[in-house]
Amino acid sequence: MAVVTTWWFPAPDGAENALELLHDRHHAVQDAAVVSWLPDHALPEVRRPGRVVGDAVLAGAFWGLVAGLPLLAPVLGAVVGSVVGLLAACLTRPGLSDDAVRAGRRHVTRGSSVLVLLTRDALDEPALDRLTAAGARFP
Repeated sequence: MAVVTTWWFPAPDGAENALELLHDRHHAVQDAAVVSWLPDHALPEVRRPGRVVGDAVLAGAFWGLVAGLPLLAPVLGAVVGSVVGLLAACLTRPGLSDDAVRAGRRHVTRGSSVLVLLTRDALDEPALDRLTAAGARFP
């Protein structure tokens, strides 16, 4: 079951650093959004580091290549498959909803950051320990 959690960090780069820690540990992070508000900026920045579109294009290229082999047009099949994968990724937009990202943005203050995570399951104890050691807390 997918779980959405929001983590607040007292530093503008805290959420980005925590996301790198989670990716290094190979957790089941399906999608993420980093909202940071630098002290000298007027508004917070939202960054979506997910690879959803890239994965869909690669999968489409692979299946297009496989489908094009019997027809002796593997390059054309890969190109068509990439375009179909890109369209599918843009139209379906799996992952965090825009509402979840907006809710995370409401919690950020000047000089802080927020990490919104979509994970396959709840984070395990070592991951929670790493997040709290990095200064994370629930908003």
